[in-house]
Amino acid sequence: MDNFRRFAGRCLVYVGLLVGFGTSRLLYAQSSSPSDSVSRVAASFRLGTIRILESGPLSAEVVQAALPFRPGDRLTAERLQAGLEAVARRYAEAGYPLARIIIRQLDQDPVHPDRLLLALTVEPGPRLYLDRIVLRGTRRTRPDFVARLLNLQIGRRLRPFNPERMAERLTATGLFRRVDPPELYLTGDTTAALVFPLEEASPGSFDLLLGYQPPGAGAGGLVGSGHLQLRHLFGEGRELDVQLERLPGRVSRFRLEAADPFLLGTAFSLRLGFAGRQQDSTYNRQDFRLVLGYRFPSGLQLTGSWRRETTRPGPAGLRLEGGRQRIARGMATLFGVGLRWEQLDHPLAPRQGLTLTVRAERGRKTRSALQVANGDTSRARERIRQDRLEATLRLYSPLADRLVLVGGGELALLRADRYDVADLYRLGGARSLRGYNEEQFVGHRTARLLAEIRYLLTPPTFIFGFLDLAT
Repeated sequence: MDNFRRFAGRCLVYVGLLVGFGTSRLLYAQSSSPSDSVSRVAASFRLGTIRILESGPLSAEVVQAALPFRPGDRLTAERLQAGLEAVARRYAEAGYPLARIIIRQLDQDPVHPDRLLLALTVEPGPRLYLDRIVLRGTRRTRPDFVARLLNLQIGRRLRPFNPERMAERLTATGLFRRVDPPELYLTGDTTAALVFPLEEASPGSFDLLLGYQPPGAGAGGLVGSGHLQLRHLFGEGRELDVQLERLPGRVSRFRLEAADPFLLGTAFSLRLGFAGRQQDSTYNRQDFRLVLGYRFPSGLQLTGSWRRETTRPGPAGLRLEGGRQRIARGMATLFGVGLRWEQLDHPLAPRQGLTLTVRAERGRKTRSALQVANGDTSRARERIRQDRLEATLRLYSPLADRLVLVGGGELALLRADRYDVADLYRLGGARSLRGYNEEQFVGHRTARLLAEIRYLLTPPTFIFGFLDLAT
């Protein structure tokens, strides 16, 4: 009996530390672990009956479901503390972050002396409304931007309130070098302020890679790439991305994108893009794109897009093959819809989560090319239909502390009345089918499966082995 009293007394002390809230600041106190002797004594007791005497707005069944132990389980001070913390988090997510969990009974069962009777009462406290957001340690970031990232609204109920999850979501954006869980300060009887300690990451990055390809079948040449990325412009998460690549075979690519994740302070996003490709002296292709999206609180984003593609033949593309011009001059307009779903614990080196992107487009293409028939040269014009479907999936699953399994695939389909070389999909190089020459494979239907084993070093750095399979 003396051992039981010592165990019960230690548990009650833990409860006091767990639910001790100040009048002006919410504290999640850290309590020390019980001694080894108390742990050994606690191991001899099993839990008998659990009773929820009062639970406020949540049902007793919800409270019991939040507890990580059940009747018959061994009860220790650590498990009891973890259970009460779980109940407190459940009430905070429901909009009651000041809830107090009180142990009304912790006695031996008179019928089964080796079992404990546990009775809890929950005092939910008032519903809290968000008065303001305060950022500590930032220079560019605006409070309303953080509110939109976390789906919070000033003057509305503070629900859900989960400090750890809020910190994880801000970390996952990649815009901050350090994110600590927010602190909650009461500003009135039912109003509170959230204080976020943040350290902003660098707003830009630049890399340049140059090399020389020795002569093979033809002349040698300069190859390489340059990439400039600016993120979190003006403290609102806006992006500017510029990339220039000089590939083997006198192929050049240029890409420019600008994006606003919260257009005019709303849940809509806007992305503008331009992509250009010079395929030696065969053809030049330009692609203008506008994408308007809407982001739901769950992380799902729906998009609508408009795209204009222009293809112009070069000197080599104007040559006739089989009585037809090798590369036709073309202009296509496509409209599309898509979705993107992302749930990652880290934006660059995730251990768990998934990303899914699907885009479908339909439009018309006007093409014009010279052709020779019966010794006469004429220009043939036609209008054809184009349908495109593109999808990308990545799944991340932890295997061990630093070991992560990555699986997924990519699918790209083009259906048209006539296929032009400039419209086809290309595989090969560093981005896909790693180990093959750059853009070695070309087709109007491509599919790729991949698997990686990653060993995480210091995020976002990792080493990995991979297997790619494509058709």
